[in-house]
Amino acid sequence: MKRILSFVFAGVLAALAAAPAQAQQLKIGYVNSQRILAETPAFADVRATLEREFTPLRSEIDTLEARLGRADAEFRAQQGTLTDAARQQRQQALQQQLAAYQQRGQQIQQQLQVREQELVGPVMERIRGVLEEVRRAGNYSFIIDPPDGLVVAVDPALDVTNDVIRRLGGTPTGATGP
Repeated sequence: MKRILSFVFAGVLAALAAAPAQAQQLKIGYVNSQRILAETPAFADVRATLEREFTPLRSEIDTLEARLGRADAEFRAQQGTLTDAARQQRQQALQQQLAAYQQRGQQIQQQLQVREQELVGPVMERIRGVLEEVRRAGNYSFIIDPPDGLVVAVDPALDVTNDVIRRLGGTPTGATGP
């Protein structure tokens, strides 16, 4: 999907470049979305919140995994001395433990994804709003993210990443942009 959008975007740029009057009015900026995410305080808060909320759940999974490992090792050590019926019973118990472990892991993963969407959604809305503010303030026709597009070379003077990071309350670490 990104590739299709990139081709469409490239086609629009080519069409605009072909029209001399419009090409003179065209102003394009770009951002480094990875830097924005890394240097925006709100994303650091999201990461900290997720870490704080899900550390106990990660510990729960680690405990279940350790129990499963111990039960498996114990079974393997005793396997030769068990009767067929006892061996089958222990294998079934191990399979049930494994299924419970996998099910709980999936539940936690789903919880994490839902919570991440809850926390990241408002931050992404804020970033989109700031990008629109920067676009309007700088009279940009487009602001692009080169890693996601087909741009193969770009003038560093067009980088508006630092402006976006500052408006989001962060401190830019890169030396590019205004």
